Amino acid sequence: MLDQTKAQAGDQPASRHKGFAGALTRAEARLGLNRRWTPRIIILSGLVLAVLCDAFVAHMLSVNYRETYRTIKAANGDLARALEEYMLRNIQGVDVLLSGTINNLAKNPALLTAGNPALIDELKQRVAPYPIANAIVVLDADGKLLGDSLGNGGPGREQNFADRTYYKAQRDDPGRGLFIDVPVFSRVRNSLVLVVSRAFLTPEGRFGGIVFVPIDYENLRQFFLSLNVGQRGTVTLYRDDGTILLRTPNADEFAGRDVRSNRLFTYYLPQAPSGSFEGSGMTDGTSRSISYRRVAGMPLVVTIARDPVEFLAGWKNNALYYSVIAAGLNLLIAGFGFGLARQWRLRATSEQALRDNLEQHQLVTENVPALIVHVLEDGRIRYANRVARDWYAAPSTDAICGRKIEDFIDPSHLDEARAKIEAALAGRTTGGEEKTTFPDGRERWCETIRVPDCRQDGKVRGYFVLSVDITERKRIEDELRQAQKMEAIGQLAGGIAHDSNNMLAATLGNLDLLLDTLPPAEVSARSLAERAAEAAERVADLNRRLLAFARKQTLRPQVTDVNQLVCAMTTILQRTLGETIEIEVAQDPMLWQCLIDPTQLQNALLNLALNARDAMAGQGRLTITTANAVLDQPLDDGDERIGPGEYVTIAVADRGAGMSPEIARRAFEPFFTTKEFGKGSGLGLSMVYGFARQSGGTAVIASQVGQGTQVTLYLPSAGPGASGEARAGTTRLPRPDRAERILVVEDNPLVGAMASTMLSSMGYSPVVVVNAAAAIAELERPEPVALLLTDIVLPDGVTGLDLARQVRHRWPELPIVFMSGFADPSLVPEDFRATTKLLAKPFRLGQLSEAIVSSLAGRPAAGRTAT
Repeated sequence: MLDQTKAQAGDQPASRHKGFAGALTRAEARLGLNRRWTPRIIILSGLVLAVLCDAFVAHMLSVNYRETYRTIKAANGDLARALEEYMLRNIQGVDVLLSGTINNLAKNPALLTAGNPALIDELKQRVAPYPIANAIVVLDADGKLLGDSLGNGGPGREQNFADRTYYKAQRDDPGRGLFIDVPVFSRVRNSLVLVVSRAFLTPEGRFGGIVFVPIDYENLRQFFLSLNVGQRGTVTLYRDDGTILLRTPNADEFAGRDVRSNRLFTYYLPQAPSGSFEGSGMTDGTSRSISYRRVAGMPLVVTIARDPVEFLAGWKNNALYYSVIAAGLNLLIAGFGFGLARQWRLRATSEQALRDNLEQHQLVTENVPALIVHVLEDGRIRYANRVARDWYAAPSTDAICGRKIEDFIDPSHLDEARAKIEAALAGRTTGGEEKTTFPDGRERWCETIRVPDCRQDGKVRGYFVLSVDITERKRIEDELRQAQKMEAIGQLAGGIAHDSNNMLAATLGNLDLLLDTLPPAEVSARSLAERAAEAAERVADLNRRLLAFARKQTLRPQVTDVNQLVCAMTTILQRTLGETIEIEVAQDPMLWQCLIDPTQLQNALLNLALNARDAMAGQGRLTITTANAVLDQPLDDGDERIGPGEYVTIAVADRGAGMSPEIARRAFEPFFTTKEFGKGSGLGLSMVYGFARQSGGTAVIASQVGQGTQVTLYLPSAGPGASGEARAGTTRLPRPDRAERILVVEDNPLVGAMASTMLSSMGYSPVVVVNAAAAIAELERPEPVALLLTDIVLPDGVTGLDLARQVRHRWPELPIVFMSGFADPSLVPEDFRATTKLLAKPFRLGQLSEAIVSSLAGRPAAGRTAT
């Protein structure tokens, strides 16, 4: 196929038969073969070539099949790791709550009386900082309710939980520690909950009772459903004894089932705390690709399973495509063989047909989009097609043929190539993906196969090389994996932030009301409430940092003096990093102001400083430099561009071990880390990068092995002027002259109650409903409504935005204020932004007061009248 020699036909005695036809003719004369065998030999050769082509196609499909499985296994592993971190973070918080409560009860045994108000107040204070905990409950040794954070316990509200599995488990084995029960119906909330419990002992060492926390089962199930594992995939949470706690889909059907005989618990978990395997479904028998992880330090196991039918759909399309190509090639080879055999009887005609077919064959090899090279046993090139000439930067075939193949191989990959060449010369077909730089200066990923060229006696006389450029395919695969990571993490962050912000809204609102009612003389009580509010604000800041790397946070940009902020951070950084780290600050005295969220900038600097400390092994010098930068051209940071303009730069540099170019390119990827397992989540730099990009700037990393690393933040300039925006707290505007009715639409009872109490304390008359239908019914009543305060996410399929459009159509003058736990201004459509306000949960008393008063200030004097 690869021989360029042409067959020449002629009847003159002096003429010589060259090429393939001549070789066959000479072989007949030398071996005495009958001419009738020649067509059979040609057909057999065609079949062998077809088998080689089919083998190559099958090999490529097999490699692609394995790569698809490896990709989905990696994606499953990443998702399982994220799910493990989510469960670990939440259950650890609950465990801290249980342990702290038990320790306090041991110090104050007088609290352990039924209905003790001091016990109930203590439980309410302890459960407040933990949004995932619906309540905290204390039972005595007989399973009777002593009290809970919801106010239950005491005369007339007695309950006995001795029949519950979690009580029996702790009573029978008080030293077992943390126990997580299967879903049960709460006797207080009438909903499914997961109970996390611990036992406590009397001073004599006997079983004294248990403390448990119910976790909302439906919220946890909705989070599991949000994970993207395909329509036929499953996400499962097990207790480590093999009991299913939650499985999506079909959660209610499988909760509580004992599957300890499953191979996950009998074979895989005893070997390793995490891994992947192929397993069959418990109900449908479908084989799935499963990744599992034991939650560190917790009696929990999580699994992610995907159906191969879904993630192999693309591979099947490729298989069909390549099979059609292989069938076409087989037909081409078969047609060539039969055509040559048919024309063999007529010498002149057969030689002409042979030349035509050889030219056609050469046309195929010259135009196929792959490198094809025939190399002889001594390493010299016998044939190279057009693609090979382009990649080898050779002007013609003569410039390649006769030269050593090693002259065209990248020296850094020469040893690896020699091993594969030796295997081909030993008669073995080799193939796989290779990344190398070609003489034309381009670096390519190639799917390369080397096939031995054997004589009839089996001796190898050379080999063929076929390389297909798959660089673009590799790039697309990398982008797809990155997009799937960011999508999964973004969904996780958004769900956590929404639920957490709802709980924080109720917490902060009630704390503000408490501060508002406490007299100034109650210094101790006011101090406790202010510290609790400060802690809740920090949780809200944590939500914003979690959203930072996914660029889904709501930033609060202010015109900020960066020099002043860096100076204020120096003391905090020195205390955090330790005395062995020397901090050097170099500031431009003429530094421009910066339009940025100062809290997020402080978090970014802290993340960069901690990374620098780890890179320097806890000892060295950290340098922070601020400067002005004017970009005349767009800055390409390797992922996206920022346009020309004025920027403020903050460079954080260390003198640590540095990073190789390969690691530096991946440093901003979520979950990518070079630290040991358990010492880093891989989210720090990705959060910094996401914050900078969302703020209108970028982050650039420069590093060399052995010389250290510098990360530079480019942030948008606000010019030389400075102004600050005061953060809303508990200050509120004056009370109204008359008790105007405010309609509150909120499906979360805690947030609705909090908003109602806040509005009442401001002098308004609140009316709270849970959905849009009830809101419309209230508006149709004769009593006038002064303002509509509605959540954006509402039940029954009608959102707050849908409700606002109905209200705007029927009562166009009615002021509207939105509130949302997602806190994303883009949630409000353009047609509402100029005339409505958005309150980001959690909000403070002063923020609510300001929004209400400013919205009412623009309404007509008569207010809203029913139509």
